[in-house]
Amino acid sequence: MLSKYRLWCLLFMLIFVASCAGSASYMKASETLNERPPDDKALVRFMRPYKFSGSARNFFVLDQEKAIGNNPVSTQFDYLAAPGKHLFISGAAGARKSFLEADLEGGRIYYVIVSLNLTGVRLIPVKKNSEYWDKVKKYETSLKKLMPNTEILTQWEQDNRLEIQKLMSYYETSPKDSHSNLMLSPDDGV
Repeated sequence: MLSKYRLWCLLFMLIFVASCAGSASYMKASETLNERPPDDKALVRFMRPYKFSGSARNFFVLDQEKAIGNNPVSTQFDYLAAPGKHLFISGAAGARKSFLEADLEGGRIYYVIVSLNLTGVRLIPVKKNSEYWDKVKKYETSLKKLMPNTEILTQWEQDNRLEIQKLMSYYETSPKDSHSNLMLSPDDGV
């Protein structure tokens, strides 16, 4: 088990080494957030409040094998996704991975907190009546708004295709109890 953990750490260092360099090339400033998604899309808002930062690391966020953004400290970004099942993955150089399964419904907004703790990156689904539910409105006004630089993210994704595929293979073949089994369900959206 220890050797798998070391292999995993090495894999993440290779995949996400660029995240330590800063976010300027992967994300760009945005003046606004999406107010409401269209009925044929779900909106997932990834938020990284400072108190959850742990360090100055930036964390890439993937929707399975697609790079969708990264979260520097005190930022948020929106992702419009097709309704249905998704697997969000986050990680950084030297940090443990985080997997979040989501079943999204069109026309709804979902919130995810990106944090770093002693064990690594965590994608925390914000559910109604959870400890974070009442905080997301404050975060929406206080966190810096970003939007993905899709051209740069697409290039990063192409450059790291093999490592991303290894990451997906790790998720699919490792025991499910080794993942945190976090989930967003359709009813978690507003």
